[in-house]
Amino acid sequence: MAREIRVALVGFGNVGRRFAERLRGSYARALGAEGARVRVTGIATARHGIAVDGRGIDVGRALRLVARGRSVEALHRGPRLRDVRAFVERVPADVLVEVTTLDPRRGQPATDHVRWALGRGMHVVTANKGPVAFDLRRLKALAGRKGRLFLHEGAVMDGTPVFNLAERCLRGTRILSFRGTLNSTTNLVLSRMEEGLTASAALKEAQALGIAEADPRNDLEGWDAAVKGCALANGIMGASVRPSLVRRRGVTGITGLDARRAARAGTRLRLVVRGVLRGRRVVVSVGPERVPLGDPLSGSGPDAALVLETDLMGEIGVLERGASVDQTAYALLSDLLEIARLRRG
Repeated sequence: MAREIRVALVGFGNVGRRFAERLRGSYARALGAEGARVRVTGIATARHGIAVDGRGIDVGRALRLVARGRSVEALHRGPRLRDVRAFVERVPADVLVEVTTLDPRRGQPATDHVRWALGRGMHVVTANKGPVAFDLRRLKALAGRKGRLFLHEGAVMDGTPVFNLAERCLRGTRILSFRGTLNSTTNLVLSRMEEGLTASAALKEAQALGIAEADPRNDLEGWDAAVKGCALANGIMGASVRPSLVRRRGVTGITGLDARRAARAGTRLRLVVRGVLRGRRVVVSVGPERVPLGDPLSGSGPDAALVLETDLMGEIGVLERGASVDQTAYALLSDLLEIARLRRG
C-alpha cells in the first residue's frame, strides 16, 4: 500500500503550477514507484490567496482558478489564515514545497518560510536560492535536530544534479573551485545579441520561456548569478558566503556590437560565476568574460554549464540544454522522491 505524503506549497507561480500539474500524471507515477502518493493539503500565494484543506485540495481546480486570475480561497476549509506564517504553522503537511520569488539582497521571505517549516518538524523542498545562499548552515543544523530533510537541488541549474553530484558521486574529493554560466536569461540574451537581436527583444523571449526572474534586473545586473554562486560555495564547498560579499558585474553595459566582436574573435561573451578556495575561505565573483568556443561554458541560447575543479578527479562538467520551467519543477520531484525513499525505509 502506498504511503501518503501530505504536501503544502508556498508559491504558485510558473514553477509551482507546473509541479502541481504533473503531480497528477508523470510525477504521480514516479512517486508510486517509490511506494508513495501525494496529497496537496495547502497552497499559499502572494496574489491568489491561501487555501488549506486537510482532506486534500482539488489541484486541477486550483490551477483553473489561478489561470483566471481568481483566488484559491474558494478551496479553503476552516478558520481564515492571516498570512504565510500562519499557513506554515497550521497546514497539516509533512513536506513544505517553497517556490516563492527570489529576493537576492535579503534571501527573504523564503529563508523564514524554510525555518518556520523545519522548526515545526516538516521536511522542506525548495527551488529558491535564497535560503541556501544566506543561511544554509543554520537551516541544515535545524533540519538535523528535527530529524528532517532540507533539500534544494533546484536552487542552481534547475533540475540538473549539482548538489547531489557533489554529495553522492564525489565523496572523498575536495572541490577546489567552480566556474559556470548559471543564469539562463543572460546566456540567452547574449546569444541573441550575437545573432543581431536587441537586448530587449531577447529578454522578452526569456520571459516568454518562463526562465527570467520576476524582476529581470536581477538577471541582467548579476544578482541572480551572485546568489547562485553563494549557494554553490555554501552547498558544495562548505563555505558561508553571502551575496553582499560577491564581486559582481552584470551585462547591462554590453552591446550587440560587443557580442558580435567577441564571436568574430572565436569567443562568446558570457556572464561567468566563479568560486575559488583561497586558504580557508571561498571567494565568489560574477562578471562578463570572453569564453573560447569549444569551452564547456560557450554553449548557445539558454544552455547553462558548470565546471568543478577537484583534487582527486580533476575537472568535471555538467551541461543543461534549453533551461525551462520543466527542469525546475523536476528538481522538486527529485527532492520529494528522496523524502519518499526515506519514509519507505
